[in-house]
Amino acid sequence: MATPSLQRAPVQVVIAFLNGRRIRGYLFDFSPTCDRCKVYPSPTPETNVGEIVDLKTLKAIFFLQEAMGESGTNASSAGQDRKIEVIFSDGERLEGTTQDYSQDQLGFFMVPEDPTRKIMRVFVINANMKNVRWL
Repeated sequence: MATPSLQRAPVQVVIAFLNGRRIRGYLFDFSPTCDRCKVYPSPTPETNVGEIVDLKTLKAIFFLQEAMGESGTNASSAGQDRKIEVIFSDGERLEGTTQDYSQDQLGFFMVPEDPTRKIMRVFVINANMKNVRWL
């Protein structure tokens, strides 16, 4: 099998599984409408080394700032953001803002409150939340 034809630059992520496992890797063509994605251990993908991940087995995908080149600002455009709190079934709590929360979708993006500015945004899997509330 050949290396995939990639349309975008790699994005560094941390994948948080429901069972507590976390892996760091790179996504190339993540779509919030697909139920699976492939995570690569390096920014240079080879099809035989990536791990296919079923999004139903995840709590969230944390999209990280690049070490070089990315600014230290989170991916939020003020104005339409709403403050939100997400509580996962294991009790982990995440606060931030969102523009596109819908319980009818697979998940939604949010910009977390992150004083370190290492996390650019988070894709939260709706089915695996215990509770969500507006702040």
